Amino acid sequence: MRSRLRLLAITAVLLSIGCDEDELTYDDGGGIRVTTILAPDQGQFTMVSPVFELRCGSLDCHGQPGRPLRIYSGLGLRLPNDAGNLPGVNATTPDEIAENYYSVIGLEPEEMSRVVAGEDPPTDLLILAKPLMLESHKGGPAIAPGDTADLCITSWLLGAGLDTTSCAAAASGF
Repeated sequence: MRSRLRLLAITAVLLSIGCDEDELTYDDGGGIRVTTILAPDQGQFTMVSPVFELRCGSLDCHGQPGRPLRIYSGLGLRLPNDAGNLPGVNATTPDEIAENYYSVIGLEPEEMSRVVAGEDPPTDLLILAKPLMLESHKGGPAIAPGDTADLCITSWLLGAGLDTTSCAAAASGF
């Protein structure tokens, strides 16, 4: 519960003080630490989130509260709510998609900045390296090189135009 409150506080700070389309700034309020994160487009993430939800968000994988990469979805972990949203009940909410975005970009913020800036390849990020089995992944291969999920996520990270066709296909399981 404590970590959830901290995440909500960080999210609120990010939304209120330092957010434009591709840069997030976190300031703890005391001016002690400021981290600027270059991040892929949050608006486009609405097409990318379903890919993570389908491939990574089951209750026995990243749909768990204790995971560093935590994925919420209509079929898995739900944000606490008063709407009766339980796993398998109702679609993923906009708030859950926003939490997924912050989880994905917050997993490795410095590396995310380098990828978005074009300094490092997208496969340097754990969100691709592990499901592509470039690094050990307890869940095994969740994405194949060049498949629709890979093309969707990579196009979003590179910011050169979201591959919406691949995103739609990957979100539907193809």
